[in-house]
Formats: sequence, structure tokens, C-alpha cells
Amino acid sequence: MIELGDPYREMATTCSTRPMAEKKIIWKRFESEPFENGKFQAKVFSERFIDSAASVFRKAYPEVYGSPHEFVLMPERYPGRIALDENWEEDSRSKVYCMPVVVELETEKVVAATMLTKIEKNLQVEFTFAATHPNYRLKKIMQQLRAVTWKTALASGAEYFTTFLETWHDITQKWCIKDGWKVAGIFPGNFVRWKKPDREYRGCAIHCYRFVRNGEDFATRPEEWSLAPEFSELWEVLERINKKIGQEGDIPPWLAEMEPALLKDI
Repeated sequence: MIELGDPYREMATTCSTRPMAEKKIIWKRFESEPFENGKFQAKVFSERFIDSAASVFRKAYPEVYGSPHEFVLMPERYPGRIALDENWEEDSRSKVYCMPVVVELETEKVVAATMLTKIEKNLQVEFTFAATHPNYRLKKIMQQLRAVTWKTALASGAEYFTTFLETWHDITQKWCIKDGWKVAGIFPGNFVRWKKPDREYRGCAIHCYRFVRNGEDFATRPEEWSLAPEFSELWEVLERINKKIGQEGDIPPWLAEMEPALLKDI
């Protein structure tokens, strides 16, 4: 083991600790049954879906051009980053990104996609994107895709979920509140965003988090923090909001109702 100095302050006096160990986040394969009279199915991402997935993001989320996530617009960048069904045994362990998709079975084209990002050593999964082609914005498509995305995240081995929400899309904001995500704050200018036709700006994002698998047991408590008065006041406001939101268990209620077996499997 490498030789380390002493921490500036003794921490972890108000929470549980555990032995340091290797951390792994592994993507699991989940697909839905065909739905909408057999027209659509949520599937594991495959090489044959790359072009149409990138097309969905170019149509639904062009703002990410010029940002750290612009690769979702460019099919040639997918194989090196996103886990593919054809190489799942290796990719599910090594690839940072996982992209569940909904496919129109008649055309074999992606009509909606989400993207999960793993930060393995932090046992963290970020719910990074959700996009639906403008011509296919049916409620059931995204509900089925959300279910597969949640199952993938829950089965990954992560204990900490994060997400960022665009300030212009209050639908996803309301989803997160219903799903028990806690509000971390609003980050002004968090991401570079494209403005048609050839300009850019810095967009703002709402950041949220959610503990699973008892991850909160290992998080330090406010009693041992040392906050400046302004930050202390901020935390009090966030706590008041987050207590209203609440969180009952690891699995969102709508998903537990949709697939009750998850209550014992995850």
C-alpha cells in the first residue's frame, strides 16, 4: 500500500465505515416485452442501432453540440465509449456508458434512448440523458424505457445515483421529484450548449442525487461538517425541500408496481 499522510481533519465520525475494497459497476442486460401492439421494444444497444440512435439525439437534443457529451450526436464515436451487445461480456465491465434504447420493430430503428454513465471508483451511476425522436413522443415509449434504464442502474452495483436536469424541461424535473430524487442545487452555466445556427452559450442544470443499497449509511452527517454561515443556510433550505420529496426504498413506486419482482431481486 502507498504511504499516505494524515487527513486535514478526522472525518466519518457520524457515519458507518467499511474496509477499502475493489469497486465494480457492471452493466446488466435488460429488455422489455414488445409493447404498443408489438410495434416497439426496449432493447440492449447494438452496433446496428448506432446510426439511428445518433439521429435521435441530433433531432431531440442538438443543444449538446460543442459540449463534453457531443459524442452522442456522432455515430463514429459510439463504439469506443458505449457498451455494445456484440461484445457484452467485455463491454459491460469496461465501457463507461450504457445506452438502453426503444426500437421500432418494423424498421429496426431507434426511436428513443437513455444513457447511463458510471463512475466506478465512486460506486456512482449518473442518469445522463433521455431523448425521444420528435415523431415518437408517446408516453408509453418513455415509460418502458425508463423502466429498463432504472433496472440497469439498480442492478449495476452502484450505491449512489446522480442526474442533471435541463432548466427548460420541467417534465423530467417532475419525474425526478416523484421518483424521490433529492435536490443538490442549480448550477448556472454548467454546460456549454449550442444555439442555432452557429452560436453557443452556457446552459444551467439542476443537479439531483439518490442513495441506494444503504449508501447513505456511509455518508457523513451535518453534525461533523464545518460550514460557512451562507452554506449552512443553503443546507437548511435543501433539507426542507428534500424532506418534502422523501424517498421510500430504492425502487420508485411506479416501477415497483410495474415489476413487483424487483422488490426481492434488487
